[in-house]
Amino acid sequence: MPTFARSFAVNALAEWDANSSPNNAVRTLFNRWSLPGEMSVGEAVLRLGLRDSYLNFYIKGQSVAKLSIGRNGPKLSVHKAYTSGRRKEREGNGAPPVQGYEDYDAKALAHPATGSLVAGWIETAESYASAEKRFVDDLITANPGVIDLEMGLPASDLPGSERVAPRMDLVVAQCVNGEPPSIAFWEAKCANNPELRASGDTAPRVVKQLGKYVRWMEESGRIAQVQQAYRNTATGLLVAYRVFRESGASDPECVAIWKALAELDAPTVIVQPGIVIGNYWPDGSPERIASSRMAQSAASFARKDHRLKLDRADIQVHEVGPDHDGPVLPLLPTTPVSG
Repeated sequence: MPTFARSFAVNALAEWDANSSPNNAVRTLFNRWSLPGEMSVGEAVLRLGLRDSYLNFYIKGQSVAKLSIGRNGPKLSVHKAYTSGRRKEREGNGAPPVQGYEDYDAKALAHPATGSLVAGWIETAESYASAEKRFVDDLITANPGVIDLEMGLPASDLPGSERVAPRMDLVVAQCVNGEPPSIAFWEAKCANNPELRASGDTAPRVVKQLGKYVRWMEESGRIAQVQQAYRNTATGLLVAYRVFRESGASDPECVAIWKALAELDAPTVIVQPGIVIGNYWPDGSPERIASSRMAQSAASFARKDHRLKLDRADIQVHEVGPDHDGPVLPLLPTTPVSG
């Protein structure tokens, strides 16, 4: 059975960085790291996702670069659309899509000339960030407990299981009243996403999507894998913060959450995810539709009882936007599950 895991050799990366130019490309990426609970503005615009043996850097929810490290040092993979400066235009430029990735080895990454390319990659990648991805970034700004985004789970190999990997948009270490953090999951959709709607008595497609995730979590050993993976994530993020971001000022709230999670032997995992819905048009969204459509979609979502269907499926729903709630996620109900 494919295992869900999170790990990265941050200490090895730190050693390489200490022996490289202070303007190396890896350091340049981390200089632009925006922590959970911070706005992604100015130069600090990148979010960090710790994977199994690599890191992903994101701009407004759009993946920019993949960083791994081995015996020969770090390697960075960047989509050729970004390295060539092929922006996604709102009206389209008629040019064929760019395919493939550009790889940079340790020697290239150590050179300041490669570091000088990072800003261009980020600017180009941002042009591909959809409204829904930007909504996810807004949620990270408001929730310092976010410890992962685009959580891809390995496909189940059990008989009768679909060979499709479930994916959750946000993983949150939620804390309340000084209690140890628990691990919660959220699926993020904009109000105009058709997966939130269904005609007649049919359940919206998002209900089936979350059902796949819950069934995956109910497989033997999965809870223990998730517990260990996110303890490792918290530890890795702490080391990365100390090496690349610590400034001598007081630690931000996310650091205290990482410490608390890393110290737990078996953090509680809340299997049932929530759904958070963006009822507004995130800044900079590139889609070629009128922004007023989002407000219209939000109104019809309630008027046509789509919200009621999710409530009946016992899914906690949090709506964000004008005439709705703010982006701070509520606590999902804690039902301890053993590994």
